[in-house]
Amino acid sequence: MRSFQFSDAKSHKFWTIDVIGNAFTVNYGKVGTAGQSQTKSFPTPEKTQSEADKLIREKTGKGYVETTPTQTATPSDAMEKAIIANPHDFTAWNAYADLLIEAGDVRGEFMQVQLALEDESLSKGERDGLKKKEAKLLKAHEREWLGSLVPFSLDGEKSEDYRTKQQHSPVEHTFSRGWLTGVQFYDLTVNQARALRTAPAARLLQELIVETTSYEDEFEPGPDVPEDAEVYGRSMHALCKCPFLSSVRKFRLGESLTLPNGEDDEYMNCHTAGDLAYHVVKQMPNLEELYLLAHRVDAKKIFALPMPNLRIVQLYHNNRYPLEVLANNKSMANVTHILCHPHAAEYGDDGDEEGGNGASIRFKQLQAICRSTHLTKLTHLRLRLTDFGDKGAKELVDSGILKRLKVLDLQSGCITDDGAELLANCPDLKNLEYLNLKSNAMTAVGTAALEKTKVKVDVTGQHNQLPPYNDELPEYLYEGDIE
Repeated sequence: MRSFQFSDAKSHKFWTIDVIGNAFTVNYGKVGTAGQSQTKSFPTPEKTQSEADKLIREKTGKGYVETTPTQTATPSDAMEKAIIANPHDFTAWNAYADLLIEAGDVRGEFMQVQLALEDESLSKGERDGLKKKEAKLLKAHEREWLGSLVPFSLDGEKSEDYRTKQQHSPVEHTFSRGWLTGVQFYDLTVNQARALRTAPAARLLQELIVETTSYEDEFEPGPDVPEDAEVYGRSMHALCKCPFLSSVRKFRLGESLTLPNGEDDEYMNCHTAGDLAYHVVKQMPNLEELYLLAHRVDAKKIFALPMPNLRIVQLYHNNRYPLEVLANNKSMANVTHILCHPHAAEYGDDGDEEGGNGASIRFKQLQAICRSTHLTKLTHLRLRLTDFGDKGAKELVDSGILKRLKVLDLQSGCITDDGAELLANCPDLKNLEYLNLKSNAMTAVGTAALEKTKVKVDVTGQHNQLPPYNDELPEYLYEGDIE
């Protein structure tokens, strides 16, 4: 809440404004009185903030002076700020543990135990002793530290993960270095998102996973969730109000397709709504890993965000791939992995170019990546369901990007024997550790040329479908989520 006062020879007035979600409340009147209140609602949090900012400018323009109390930073605040800025600084974690111990906070002892367990040189006896101490501290304080998450994590009814066959609670959590650093929601509800916001130990949250969002016909209304919010997106509205998002380093929205053997599950069936993904991600300036496996993600806005620490970006199940925006983003200099598998083609969808053939990733997107002056650390490139074919293979060779790539995945495309031979004859191809050209348009000639190189290559499942396509789109463009 922000407060303002106006004083002159005739009056002494106050005015406050409190923005919460899609609404704000103003309180105004003479200083010393309770004044009057008025609440207004708007379609989106962004519109709410915009209108609030407009009112503030009007008030300050009329002579109101801001009197919002400034919070004095405590030593703990300074320590947490430093850790959020650089969670890899082991010294800062140790210093914070010492500070908490001096203040009589048992969490400091728990931090020291977990930090000590990271020392790989410990003997078995030392490690066993620390593990016992860790378990004892968790048993005594875990419920207190989890707070409102307890009903969903420690007390939640368990179910089985179909991939790993392991039992899990509705909300899984991880404590490391004394804090709640990892939270995984299997079917995020409004109440679960609200619980995270008030969890005492989540202030240094580093990993946040939302497998999918719950269909909620009924929920407890509040200023954090619009009454007309789409039933699958209500919990995401509540998540947007979590105050700990700035510390997150790894965020996944959607069900992972990685099988226990490390390979991708070819069966894609996405039910996760990504409409509000941007509003969550924009609050995560320190992200290092971003996995978006959801429908209707506003990739154009996300790819334009400043994310100087980002290393891995995965976008699956989308119909639009504005990779040129990512390629032109100066802050993406640390990106090493770009992993894309679009939604299955839909008839009449022309991708991002006029006269398209149903593919969501076109030549201009490949070229933007290859020619980017910012993506100099890129080593893993996955672009599936494409139609750039041999033209794309030539661009990969001519741009020089093969000099630094370690993995190139162009599964489900239309590269022919000509493109295969271009790649096979490129001296830079030897830098690849793996080349995936499954489901392209090569014959035995092209596959043989690639298999003669020393690169590990997968050329299974070739087809003979080449653009231009007429009334029927090729089957390879349907090798993705069709929901």
